[in-house]
Amino acid sequence: MTHVVLQNVIRKESIEFTGLITIALVVAKAKGYMDVEWLWVFAPLWWPAALVLGLMLIIVVLIIIALFLALIAYIALNAVKIAYHLT
Repeated sequence: MTHVVLQNVIRKESIEFTGLITIALVVAKAKGYMDVEWLWVFAPLWWPAALVLGLMLIIVVLIIIALFLALIAYIALNAVKIAYHLT
């Protein structure tokens, strides 16, 4: 005999801060209280993703610079070793 246990799953769905700001900006733009582009009205929705992507891009650029500097140092060190052994 198999027993099946069902649990009550409580799912909390709510509008967060960015959702409330977006709704307020859409209403203000639709009513004519604001004279801004729609891009900036929906900025609270895309701004966090743009910030994260921007930070990731900065980290990737810093890693590439660090690897390039390490490669230059490796080449310089080997050039010194080769020059030392040749003379």
